[in-house]
Amino acid sequence: MGTHAMSGDEARALASELAALSLEDAAPEELVLFPEVEEEFHRDPEALLRAQGRDEAVGFGLDVAMLTPYALAVVVPVIQFLASVVQDAAKEEVRTSVSEAIRRLFKRGPKVDADGAADDAAAGQTPPAPALALTPDQARTVRQTAFDQARGLGVDETRAGLLADSLVGRLVVG
Repeated sequence: MGTHAMSGDEARALASELAALSLEDAAPEELVLFPEVEEEFHRDPEALLRAQGRDEAVGFGLDVAMLTPYALAVVVPVIQFLASVVQDAAKEEVRTSVSEAIRRLFKRGPKVDADGAADDAAAGQTPPAPALALTPDQARTVRQTAFDQARGLGVDETRAGLLADSLVGRLVVG
């Protein structure tokens, strides 16, 4: 699941964190078992998902169709998409930062407005970078990716929608 910008362990930790956050909304009753299901999932994800698809008991004896294994599987492509969004934003920020750094090398006095006040941006003070947020199109892509992944794993349409909505909600709303 790794990307060029982060290690496999980092990607796995992010995926687990996002899966747990989405379950807070979609299936909060499963959070108590999340660590055990997560461990079982990472040991053998296909076996756990196959067992869930047949409503069989999972490795530690739980005999209930849970959303947790699907949440863990669904977030993998979502984290990959988010990594590309962040990488693109970082590239743009670097371009802007380089441009601003070069401007700071220019030897010029601060600009003064009509009232005689110095312009902070011209004085070498750059405004803080805006917080990174998904665009509406990116949020739709995340939701569709999560929904399609869940459906591809055999999750029924209602539960796939619930999982996709809770996941994108955690990214957009918080």
